Amino acid sequence: MTFFNKKEEVLEIKLTSHGKRKLANGKFKPIYYAFFDDDILYDAARAGVTEDNNDIETRIQENTPSLRAQTSFTDLEKLVMKQTHDVIDGVYHEGNVTDFKHDPSVYEDYDGLRNVLPIGTSQLGNQRAAAWKIDFLEGTFISSQNSINLELAKKPVINIPQINCDVNVQPVITTKNFKGIADNETGRYIALNADTNQFLRIEKDYILLDVAELNVDLSNDSFSLEVYEIDTDSGEEVLKPKVFRREIQSIVNGILLDDKEVEAQISTAEIDTGFVEYYFDVSIDDGIDNHTKQQKIYARESKGSIFDSNVGFDDYSQTPGTELYTSDNDGEDC
Repeated sequence: MTFFNKKEEVLEIKLTSHGKRKLANGKFKPIYYAFFDDDILYDAARAGVTEDNNDIETRIQENTPSLRAQTSFTDLEKLVMKQTHDVIDGVYHEGNVTDFKHDPSVYEDYDGLRNVLPIGTSQLGNQRAAAWKIDFLEGTFISSQNSINLELAKKPVINIPQINCDVNVQPVITTKNFKGIADNETGRYIALNADTNQFLRIEKDYILLDVAELNVDLSNDSFSLEVYEIDTDSGEEVLKPKVFRREIQSIVNGILLDDKEVEAQISTAEIDTGFVEYYFDVSIDDGIDNHTKQQKIYARESKGSIFDSNVGFDDYSQTPGTELYTSDNDGEDC
């Protein structure tokens, strides 16, 4: 373990044993990078040191030694023994040292940086830390916690806020008392029992969230949505990612596509358990239907809340279920 010579060295990159194995197999394809500042003490008062504000920058940049890149956070001798010894009841027994075990656990991706968080992006001139604000416009949360502890996976605490909520779907048998084939309360098309003039109305079967990130610059790519299934069959919590079916675009570069061009975008693949749409529908921003916008979102905006420009709103003039043509409309002579 050595330190940087800050007068000559600025940046160092090293591969971990896991990265070297990926590189050797031709599978090393880095996509993201992150910077960490866990070795920097910004406020010396936390260590009982009193200093002038003008001395902080000099102390951090020039007088604080920085460690070189560390790629191993485990006992190397133990890793070698796992390859050359037999392990019985947690005890290593000498065996044939020429018999290499090829234990894949030796190359597990583990690093000491999982206990710290990378440097984030905050709003210039804002002294407050970035924070999440989540409002439930429909539905309520049951409980919340600031982090998760993946004890079963033998990993450290991860500072990811967790919000637990349930959706209690309530079907109600309702007698039809409106015109048309769309329920005037839910805006959904109905399958009517012609004999009893009744149908099933599903109430409160969705969650509507208003998610905002505070104290950061707002950009079009500020959010990304990912869906995972938690699988506990192996005794550990394994997150299995789900994919979204590609959204159909009816307008491209301001030009309305014809039916054949729209149909060409439709995938013939069946929606199986690997798709998000197999379990539920997810609508975001302007993809939310106008009925929900008017009832839940636009109503808040009229009370003084900020109406996000990402959620457009078209005047919802026709109430679902009203008659388009009445007995008074007899047409005109041609």
